[in-house]
Amino acid sequence: MTLSINQASPSSSIIDRLEQRREEQDERLASGRRINGADDDAAGLQIASRLTAQENQLAQQSVNAQDQINTNNLQSAQLSSIGEGLQRANVLSIQSGNPLSDNNAVQGELDQLTEQINTIASEALGVGGFISGLDASDPAATQAAIDTAFASISELATASGAQSNALEGQVATYETSRVNVSQSRSAIQDANIASTTAEQQQVGTLLQAAVINKQDEEARKGLLVDKLV
Repeated sequence: MTLSINQASPSSSIIDRLEQRREEQDERLASGRRINGADDDAAGLQIASRLTAQENQLAQQSVNAQDQINTNNLQSAQLSSIGEGLQRANVLSIQSGNPLSDNNAVQGELDQLTEQINTIASEALGVGGFISGLDASDPAATQAAIDTAFASISELATASGAQSNALEGQVATYETSRVNVSQSRSAIQDANIASTTAEQQQVGTLLQAAVINKQDEEARKGLLVDKLV
């Protein structure tokens, strides 16, 4: 009679499955994700990938809108600087009508203001020669030029402010949507650390018991062989 003692025991199969399960749990805990590849959950991975793309799109839209708001804020500050220059020019225009005024000095400051205003306007608006004709000898023409410039920057400031207000609402919408999408993706893809840790401990206990059981099986086989021999 031939006796076979090399067949794989049930304990060996159980140990293999438990070790594979523990490796999966280790990977999930290390990555923080329940789905690390298509073999974990192909359908879930596809959904999570689509949600990730949507989340990234919303994040970029939010960044774009915020960047435009920042650009508008910078332009608003530049328009305020232009307005301050125009206010000073307006004072000088009125002063030039005073018979005791030193209009040469007034003209020198008007020329300086013209240069400063046009430099800022070139940066803020992309236009050259925003204002001209500031003439101490012609207060009426100077006042008309100042009024036209004031009307222009007022219109621009109003439009920029309205755009920024609308964009702030868009940023809030984008961020709310992004958070919702992120939570949906996380519910599908991310691991529940607490439950995975608890499951890992349970698998560890079962694995330890399976190893002991296998050792007992091998010991019994050894005794059986001794008796038969």
